[in-house]
Amino acid sequence: MPFDRWVVGQLAFVYTFHKIEPAKIVDKIVDSLVEVMVPGRGTGSSNWFMKGLRSLEQSAERTSREMDLRNELRKWDEDYPLVHHELIVRYVCAFAASTLAVTVLDILRPRSSSSSRASSGR
Repeated sequence: MPFDRWVVGQLAFVYTFHKIEPAKIVDKIVDSLVEVMVPGRGTGSSNWFMKGLRSLEQSAERTSREMDLRNELRKWDEDYPLVHHELIVRYVCAFAASTLAVTVLDILRPRSSSSSRASSGR
């Protein structure tokens, strides 16, 4: 690996690792999981009372599922204190940023192909 690729990858990793806000990312992930786990409204009677009741039930289930997920995260942090869930988020984001930075560098940098030197007889 050329030195410039290594430096760009390391800089992107370190910068992202320190600047990322894992709590916001975890909140978005939990919200997305709750959206998937809690069923939507679906069909039902057109009575306004029943619609309100379904809405209340759905809201209660959403809150319950979110609390369950957050309790599981808290339990994970207690069971594995060296692998805190926010630390995992930092590492994953930093790795993705590093990979993206190196990929963009490779795309933008003109290629110095060894095949052109070999064909010229050097």
